[in-house]
Amino acid sequence: MRQMPFTRKSVLSACLPFIFFYLLLQGCSQPNDTGEATHFDRVPRVLELQGALSTTPTGKRLILVTWKYDTQNSNIRSWDLTRSLRDTAAAAYVPLEIILKPSSGFPSYRDSSASIQNDAIVGDSLDVYYRIIPNGNDNFVGRPSNVLHIVIRK
Repeated sequence: MRQMPFTRKSVLSACLPFIFFYLLLQGCSQPNDTGEATHFDRVPRVLELQGALSTTPTGKRLILVTWKYDTQNSNIRSWDLTRSLRDTAAAAYVPLEIILKPSSGFPSYRDSSASIQNDAIVGDSLDVYYRIIPNGNDNFVGRPSNVLHIVIRK
């Protein structure tokens, strides 16, 4: 009598039920907790985010945004300053500028752009939202700041 050679299909057909029953009975282990992201703690957080509304010497509106950070943590290169008008959705924030770490003191940003002037305000007021994202020297991105809300009255 002639013996039939094993084919891939026959080997696969014989192994699949064993694999299926093994996985059915043993199953997967319990999922592991992913834990907290460690890169958020590597870069100093934005502290005391504040804004003040004023005017420039030429009479244009000016928003001064200031913040502090832990100066003992040297892992800071810059901050990404983002702004949103009338909308607090994360996708609405537009990058304005990269603020480099100052040689002394704390960082700030002066906003007197056309979008916050009188002719850009529809209605009786304009809501302006700022958010700052710190960037470390080691290329890690820190935790975004709280949202700073400024109301500009017409």
